[in-house]
Amino acid sequence: MLTRLLTILPLLLCPLLMLGCLWAMRNRERPKRQARPGQQDLPTAARVAQLERDLAELRARLQEADAAGDPASAAALDPSRGSRHGTPVPPG
Repeated sequence: MLTRLLTILPLLLCPLLMLGCLWAMRNRERPKRQARPGQQDLPTAARVAQLERDLAELRARLQEADAAGDPASAAALDPSRGSRHGTPVPPG
């Protein structure tokens, strides 16, 4: 009888251990997402405004590279301009 119980015991403990693991994962504290420096206390509208300024700056740099006639620097700023499929063109 005891040997039969020892063979069945792992089968009985498996669901209990799984429930215990699920309970522990559900009740643990969720860590707050780590924001990058400069993003910590910005409201959404301010963050959107900052991203729009960054985008305008990058577009201006791309136009300057195009105006200078240097396709290598333009491709480095915007890799999608390097080829049809968005893969960068090797320098050279």
